[in-house]
Amino acid sequence: MVEATYNSAYKTVCEIIKPITENYIFEATELCCHFLNISKTKLITTDLPVEETVYNKLIDVAKTRANGYPLQYLIGEWEFYGRKFDVGEGVLIPRADTETLIDVLIEYAKDKKSLRVADLCSGSGCIAVTVAKELLNPEVYAIEKSQEAYHYLLSNIKKNHANVTAKLGDVLTFNEDLSEFDIVVSNPPYLTGEDMKNLQKEVSFEPELALYGDDDGLFFYKEITKLWKNRIKTGGLLAYEIGQGQEIAVSEILKEHGFKTICQRADLCDIIRVVYGVKN
Repeated sequence: MVEATYNSAYKTVCEIIKPITENYIFEATELCCHFLNISKTKLITTDLPVEETVYNKLIDVAKTRANGYPLQYLIGEWEFYGRKFDVGEGVLIPRADTETLIDVLIEYAKDKKSLRVADLCSGSGCIAVTVAKELLNPEVYAIEKSQEAYHYLLSNIKKNHANVTAKLGDVLTFNEDLSEFDIVVSNPPYLTGEDMKNLQKEVSFEPELALYGDDDGLFFYKEITKLWKNRIKTGGLLAYEIGQGQEIAVSEILKEHGFKTICQRADLCDIIRVVYGVKN
């Protein structure tokens, strides 16, 4: 067997995962840096031999990725708004789209101190943790139904040294008295029945509980708005991440429940990704 080097390992990983992703160069770099425990600079400039067991592990991982398994689950963490979050089976992977939601909250909260925030369907906690770190001394609660996801929520609060109170519970039946909030935010399940039939293979590994929002994808927007509007202070904000093309329907839901100044915000791909409104 020819002894593998960092450079040859990288090239091999590129070839293995190239058929499944256009971003194979980026993904191969991420896999090699993680499993070879080397920086991106050294990966490019170093061509020393790789230990056989380490190399074999890397190749096995690359083949798993080539079968559609998510890159983020293989690495075990992913970046969101400049911070690392633990991820794995049972929790939704943080995505750059959701950073648009954080931008909206930061703008709303500018110069406001000690806001009370509830993050519903919190999952990995990427929203709750980021809010806790980016706003001025907020009081943040993160509510998550799934026991598996809750494990990651707790882990990420600790990992990022965030002042977040985690609650294990269903946001649709949650009855603990937490008084009123200045901000209620949620990235709820919003895929339609048709979306679920046509999932990309790697998305199919993520929990259905965090994806499926009923046949029309609107179930959680309707229920959360109805159930949580009375827990928002007058002048407080309700903000949602939405699926592509849902902006009109979700805006109407907010309007029907008495919210005003209803706005929409596009992500970096110019897709409307956030709908938010102020409570009358």
